[in-house]
Amino acid sequence: MTQDEVIDMFRERARTDSTELPLLNTIILDLAGLLAESRGRLSKENFDALIRIGGALYKEGNSQYQARTDVGDIMKNATENEREN
Repeated sequence: MTQDEVIDMFRERARTDSTELPLLNTIILDLAGLLAESRGRLSKENFDALIRIGGALYKEGNSQYQARTDVGDIMKNATENEREN
């Protein structure tokens, strides 16, 4: 199987999946569980590649969380400032 075939599978799944996308943290936890279960069965290279992917997902999830937190703080401060004026 080629990378293009796998990308096509990703696209098809995204196109036809009518359910809402799971939260990124759910995906990260699923990946962590799969890696924990399969560490001895994967080559070091494959395991390291999947850890790199997990790290990128984690970084993106953390960035999204921080952005939501920042927006929440901004909204809270704006509301408090309105009350003071």
